[in-house]
Amino acid sequence: MTKKLSLHNRFLFLAPVFTSGVLLSFSAAAADDANTIAPDELVVSATRTPSRFSEIGSSVSVILAADIEARQYSFTADALRDAAGVSVARNSAFGGFASARIRGASSGQTLIVIDGIVVNDPSAPAGGFNFANLDVADIDRIEILRGPQSLLYGADAIGGVISIFTKAESSSTTAFLEGGSFGTQHGGGTIAAASDKAFGRLTISGIRTNGISRAAAGSEKDGFHSVSGSLKAGADLSEVWTTQIFARYGDAHAEIDGFPAPFFALADTDGTEDTEDYAIAGRLSHHHNKFNGAFTVSYNRINRRNQEGGFETFRGEGERLSTDYIGSLALFNWVSITGGAEFEQTSVVVSGIDESAENGAAFGLLEVKPAPGLSLSAGARHDEFSDFDSATTARIAAAWSLGENTVIRGSWGQGFRAPTLFELNFDQFGFIPNPDLHPERANGFDIGVKQRFGDKNSHLTVKAAFFHQRVKDQIDFDFAGSGFFNIDRTRSRGVEVEADWRANDWLSASANYSLTDAVDSTTGAPLLRQPKHSGTAIITVTPIEKLTLSTSIIINGRESDFPAPNDAFLRVDLRAAYAVSKKLELYGRVENATDAHYQDVSGFGEPGLSAFGGARVRL
Repeated sequence: MTKKLSLHNRFLFLAPVFTSGVLLSFSAAAADDANTIAPDELVVSATRTPSRFSEIGSSVSVILAADIEARQYSFTADALRDAAGVSVARNSAFGGFASARIRGASSGQTLIVIDGIVVNDPSAPAGGFNFANLDVADIDRIEILRGPQSLLYGADAIGGVISIFTKAESSSTTAFLEGGSFGTQHGGGTIAAASDKAFGRLTISGIRTNGISRAAAGSEKDGFHSVSGSLKAGADLSEVWTTQIFARYGDAHAEIDGFPAPFFALADTDGTEDTEDYAIAGRLSHHHNKFNGAFTVSYNRINRRNQEGGFETFRGEGERLSTDYIGSLALFNWVSITGGAEFEQTSVVVSGIDESAENGAAFGLLEVKPAPGLSLSAGARHDEFSDFDSATTARIAAAWSLGENTVIRGSWGQGFRAPTLFELNFDQFGFIPNPDLHPERANGFDIGVKQRFGDKNSHLTVKAAFFHQRVKDQIDFDFAGSGFFNIDRTRSRGVEVEADWRANDWLSASANYSLTDAVDSTTGAPLLRQPKHSGTAIITVTPIEKLTLSTSIIINGRESDFPAPNDAFLRVDLRAAYAVSKKLELYGRVENATDAHYQDVSGFGEPGLSAFGGARVRL
């Protein structure tokens, strides 16, 4: 029988947890300090506290701001495509809906967090996040945490977590401006200031392009323009207390194609999609020797509106209000406890749905270092929901350092994805609401190794991992039943390999390869839009001190899709950057240099050969 938990009872449920949470606290500000640390040193997302990479049992990859700048990414989706274990499906370029999958899990099973704030769209059918409008202008680092992570992050973290940290403490002012193919203009700037006691950073960026036809069979160009801004600021209130504030805003307009009669195949239409999203959060942290903590309150909202032929075809509004207290207490040098409590309220207005839901959760994680080089962790989480059954998940992990150059790691975890309000209540066009949906539940494990060869001047680092994961009660739309039901089981397994090679001061290379065998366990059919083979190789050469040249080779294997599968493709990108001075850099790139024809999503076109160039200024 479905459980009901009122808002009042929720606070009663959370009260003792918040009280005990004062004894189990961690410093969110310390997490921000970790943003400038090399990925081999500290990782924040794996335990929601700064932890050394050699002590983490989870599989994690890090993309730094330096990588984003050097590879001339425009949007976050571009950076994620080059990461191991991640596949990106985008409905054409320039504003086309872009979703990310980790290890074959759906986009709704991937949790997206920016500066500790969950930004998944509550009004989307499966609650996924659209990366199409997320500029990289203010991003300091991206951590990709693979495997079930519900212990620390709750619902929607079956496949993993993509945690994004924006730039923080800096006194620099920067700006960039670029242009190129398809009438594209892209620019932005950051104003920042910092002192010993406070910092502030404001970033504004925008893009405008004539685009290409979203429909592969079409010829009419579909334009796109967007503007976004973000603010991050903080101050030390005393030697113990610090405070931070985060704010984001985005406004995007995309011309889209549709499925007109009489053939109802993707073709040129006059459709448009307007998206407006914003978020604000405040965090109060305290730091006292081995006893630290952070209390966060956040609110985010997204509004979407589609039109075609002068008529509104879709409108969606989703919002999330959440609060949490998370902390860590170092009992001894070799024992620490992390724990916390969360409360969240979501609401949506979309296609006849006007609903809200609440959930509360508490979790605890014990970390032990019983011997030099050995780190063990274990924990559990319990979630209570207002509109369906509760969920309890657990996770264990271990990391063992064999000297300075070898790390062996492994983890086992459970995950769940709560049914969205859309899935629970959608009743348009003859669909039948199903309030008795159960959460999707997952079990998964991985085991990996990191090995470093060479010395400081010339070295090779290789990371490899094997993973296996099963999901039951997967929620799918059943046309026979005209609604959403728990009807499927899925299984994914595979291997991920990452390598970084530095030959000398002027030559370096990196590569990753993912083998992902993801299928519907009921039918044996491969999951949609998940290539079995994918990878990226990047070679960088610095022939003279001021000039940097690089080449990217992207390989994407054949994918199952509807109405037709997507063929395998290989794409080559070329880049160059010249530092005129310490304050001015000129750069340019050629994307899809071989003019390869491919489809990322069935029926949607992708740009051919294109070129872009620009300048970056640092004051």
